[in-house]
Amino acid sequence: MSFSIDHVVIASNNLDGAIVNARVAGFTVVPGGVHGSGNTHNALIGFADGSYMELIAPTPQGRTAEHRWFGRIRNGGGLVDFCLLGADLNTEVARIHEAGIEYSKPFAMARATLDGIRIEWLLSTPPGLTGQNGWPFMIEDTTPRAVRVPHAADQIRHENGSQGVAGITLLVRDVDTSSKACEAILGTEPQSTVDPEGRMRRLFFIKGAWIQVREPRSGEERDHLARHGQGPYQVSLRSNDGPLGPDDGSFLDPALFSGAKITVV
Repeated sequence: MSFSIDHVVIASNNLDGAIVNARVAGFTVVPGGVHGSGNTHNALIGFADGSYMELIAPTPQGRTAEHRWFGRIRNGGGLVDFCLLGADLNTEVARIHEAGIEYSKPFAMARATLDGIRIEWLLSTPPGLTGQNGWPFMIEDTTPRAVRVPHAADQIRHENGSQGVAGITLLVRDVDTSSKACEAILGTEPQSTVDPEGRMRRLFFIKGAWIQVREPRSGEERDHLARHGQGPYQVSLRSNDGPLGPDDGSFLDPALFSGAKITVV
């Protein structure tokens, strides 16, 4: 297993508005470009640890198209997905298949930056619709990652102090069932812990970050699960090098991110 967190995806219906809101929240936002299909475009919030947040929205052309995240956008958008970075997706997908989970065969994707540079990568996606399983998709760069991901000093410096992704919280219907799937995908065993309310959760650790798998613990979270299905519910961003847990940090205004829960620790 050689995965790390590549990025998290925040989807909305209007990219320009999402960029303005992210800047209000204290992030430096780097324009991305249009994806190869022409149906989506993005902007990136890069971090010092190499991960990033992707702001994505339909292009005018894409508003009548289909995309795995467009249903969620029509239902309000927000934190819709997250991506793992792998060094060899063919090997990783074969390993996951052996564990009984049918990820797609890696397929090529691309986008062009605003200055015309073509960026290419491979993707592998989980089965089912967004929200069905809550499993991540996976990426492998075929052009240099430095071309795809913001990394210059002025691009990864943020007024709110964010330095990288400390962890991602997955909201699921059954901790045991989802943890078994995550164990097969990530290739690592979880740590079982109890949250402050006394409920069981699982923590997976991958290259400096954690992935928390837990069930809803409030009416708001139960409503979110019923409306959007299983998947990433909260992203925790680190602003220091200390040990950071899932219950640490202060929330940014969710209204600036189509309802996405983002904490800065």
